Amino acid sequence: MTEVYGILVGAYSRSEYLIKSFREYFKGKLKEEELKKRILEEAKNIIQLQSEAGFRYIVDGMLEWHDLLRPIAGNLLGVEIDGLARWFDNNAFYKKPIITGEIHKKNSILSGYIYPDLVDPGKWKLILPEPYTFISLSENKSKFKQDELLFQYAEALNQELLELQAKYDIGQIQLSGPSLVWRKHERDTLESVGDAIMEMLKGVSAEKMIYLYFGNGLNALPAVLDYEVDVVGFDLTYTNLNLLAEYDIEKIALGIVDGRNSLIEDVEILAKKIDKYLDKREPETLYVTPSCELEFLPVNIANEKIKLIEKIVARVGGES
Repeated sequence: MTEVYGILVGAYSRSEYLIKSFREYFKGKLKEEELKKRILEEAKNIIQLQSEAGFRYIVDGMLEWHDLLRPIAGNLLGVEIDGLARWFDNNAFYKKPIITGEIHKKNSILSGYIYPDLVDPGKWKLILPEPYTFISLSENKSKFKQDELLFQYAEALNQELLELQAKYDIGQIQLSGPSLVWRKHERDTLESVGDAIMEMLKGVSAEKMIYLYFGNGLNALPAVLDYEVDVVGFDLTYTNLNLLAEYDIEKIALGIVDGRNSLIEDVEILAKKIDKYLDKREPETLYVTPSCELEFLPVNIANEKIKLIEKIVARVGGES
């Protein structure tokens, strides 16, 4: 019998109050201590929403992650940050990493960006860009080729993950891979990425997930099924669920709730789509998720999307 759970797959929406607080801080009108206090208050609310919805793993909101790459790019040797680039087909931008030399970890990469202490032990979920997404979205001004950079990044992040694992009881680590499905890649490229991911997650004991969004997940199949991860997730605003059912995936995440549309979908319509999938496949675990991070939505809509996921899990889980 399939176990069904809800989880988030990215950063959460910030309130207007917190957005204003960041602006005041960057203008020098708000002290860092006060900003941190406001961030923590909002993070606790986001965590409580997920806990009340019964989510298996809990994201702390990632409220200080101005984009998915920046905390990492700003804390690696051999990487600088310069200029803005569009975040796939969204009306959002990220600060572009510039690779200037060999990538190394210096001090803690994520210190100051994460709040695992706010989450119960074994429940905290950490989200990071997988190697190809980070490297492909960077500008390479170094002497190193892409494959070399993939492994340099993977080794640096592996050190960080092992240090975090020694301090915290991490429930799940998600590698976000939009670049893997934004377009179709050669099999050799996908295999190299798989090797780099294996290096990045070496020695990690938490549940390991790769989430493929902003593109057709079929672009990465079947190669991604050989990756050393426990869960593979798909953005169903791009990926055909009937075609996805042709693949036997033991632990799967279905991004069936649209993370970029303010419309609150009908529970029964989405549940029936999952029912049809479960008629063809019986995975060990099925996660119901948004299609992407919820940071593109107003907070009140993001909150409703969490409640929607809770209802879908109750409906599907009760009948699976």
